[in-house]
Order: sequence, then structure tokens, then C-alpha cells
Amino acid sequence: MNDIERLLNDLKKVDSKIRKQATQSLWMRWYQECGEAAERRLYEGIRLMDAGELARARFHFADLVEQFPEFTEAHNKLATVHYLEGNYEEAIAECRIVVEKAPHHFGAWNGMGMCLFHLGRLNEAIHSFQKALEIQPYAEDNRHYIGLCRGKLN
Repeated sequence: MNDIERLLNDLKKVDSKIRKQATQSLWMRWYQECGEAAERRLYEGIRLMDAGELARARFHFADLVEQFPEFTEAHNKLATVHYLEGNYEEAIAECRIVVEKAPHHFGAWNGMGMCLFHLGRLNEAIHSFQKALEIQPYAEDNRHYIGLCRGKLN
């Protein structure tokens, strides 16, 4: 079993400390997957996003994705900016790139679910939240949104 598989298995453990450590380790790996320079640029984009400079953050992440097309976390952060701007279709497109490259990226599955929920595509949203739950079974926000979707469908 490789390290990623071990971390993914740890996400399913009852012990919340083990799950938290595995979650942090996976995020760290995603941030570092294209090297130090790409990671520094990722953090700069996050700073812009956190400061509410969404247009600049979007441009920054789009440039990062162009420069490092295999950097799944850059795609994920670009999806986040699109989501924050209400550009749900664009966010979904980026999330699909992420889960195609990293099917275990629970953040992208959750993000895609959120976009689909806002678009009223509830069955698709349920599917995305369920995929996130398969990876991270103790993530209650996914269960919450599945319940909201099912409530709206009934």
C-alpha cells in the first residue's frame, strides 16, 4: 500500500485525530505536487482570494493552471474562485478536471456538489456529495447537503 492509499484509508477511521492528520496530509500533498515554485504561487492566489480580490485571484489561478496544467490544486482553487463569483458552470468544469486527475480529491467532489446544488441540478449534486462521502465518510457537510437535495426533490 502506498502512502496516498494509507492516507485515504485513514480518512475512514473512527479516530478523529487520525482522520484530521490524514486530511491535512492529503491537502499538503496536493499543494506540493508541482514543486516549491508552484506552491508559492498557489499561496499567493489564496491570499488574493482571502482578501476578496476575486478577479485578481481568478487571473492568478488561470495563469498558474496554464503554466502547470497538471497541478490539480491550481484547478481546484480556480474552481473555488469561480464558485465564489457565482460562475458555477466554470467551477464545475474545473472540478471535473481535478477529479479526473485525482479521483480521491474530496474537496473537488464537494465543490462540484455545491455548484450543482446552486444550479438546482440536485441528482447530480447528490452524486457528487456521495462521491465525497465515499472518500471522507465522516464529513457531515456532505450528508447535510445530500439531505437538503433529497428534501427539495420530494
